[in-house]
This record gives sequence, structure tokens and C-alpha cells, in this order.
Amino acid sequence: PVWLILAPRDYLSTFLKIGTIVALAIGILVTMPELKMPALTQFTDGTGPVWKGGLFPFLFITIACGAVSGFHALISSGTTPKLLDNETNARYIGYGGMLMESFVAIMAMVAASVIEPGVYFAMNSPAAIVGTDVVAVAQTVSSWGFAITPDALQAVAKDIGETTILARAGGAPTLAVGIAQ
Repeated sequence: PVWLILAPRDYLSTFLKIGTIVALAIGILVTMPELKMPALTQFTDGTGPVWKGGLFPFLFITIACGAVSGFHALISSGTTPKLLDNETNARYIGYGGMLMESFVAIMAMVAASVIEPGVYFAMNSPAAIVGTDVVAVAQTVSSWGFAITPDALQAVAKDIGETTILARAGGAPTLAVGIAQ
């Protein structure tokens, strides 16, 4: 039964997630990290190594992600609607999901922006574009105007306990390196 097994687990999991989000927010506010990524790069025309295409649809999809998450919490979950005491509570669930997702997105953006741009592009660019060894990657990324050395790439990988950070596209590796900064 949902009330016996699923509800207590989700309830505790929610506190863990909210606690982590709050801890990250406090950490950002306390450390006040320097944002190293420029607001705009030469890749805003859609020719970048990380994202091919214009910013127009991508930017709005990113912004709408929070609204989609709030809607998803109600519609795509089989259990959430069944656990509501009253149908009017659905608005709080959807809106709360939207706000939390947006808050997490802002923290992820801050985490990605505190990384040295050379490290960011080395991590998030495909190996087919930048290469597979640290020397080739450092040369390619540096040729784009974001100076990085092979030693710096290896040091970042060591700092997070990995053998390499090259071509690790995605939010999780970027968030881990950004938070480690």
C-alpha cells in the first residue's frame, strides 16, 4: 500500500533533497564564488563545441524546465495525485516543484560559471572535437581563447577523485567540479 511503504520513503527523501539544496545555497552565499565564465562567448552564434544551434529554443527550454517539473510532479506520477488531501493542494505541489527546480537550475548555473572556462569546455566538449588526451584537449581549448594547461586538467580530475574529466558532458560532472571549486 502507498501509505505504508511509498509515502514514508518519499517523505524522508524529500527532506534529504531539500536539505542538500539549502546546504548548496548557503555554501554559495557564504563563499561568494567568483564567476569565471564570461556572460557571452564567441559561441553564442550556435557554432560552439558544447551546444550546436542557436540559443533561442535552448534558453526557453531551460527556463521552462521548472514549470515542466511542477506539472510532471502531478501528472506523470501515479502516486502524488492519490496522496493529495484536496484537489486545491495540487497548485502548491506544482508551483513548489517549479520553484525548487528553478532554484536548483540557478545553483547549477552558478556551479558551472565558477569553473575556469578552459576546464568547462574540456569537460563538456565531445572527444571527437577536442581530442582524447590532455595535451590535445588543452591545445584545442586554448586555441578557442580559453587558456588551459594539461597539468590543470589533470589537477581538476585529481581534485574530484577521477582519472580524467575530458568529454564528461552533462550536468552531474559539471556540478561536481563547480561545487569542488
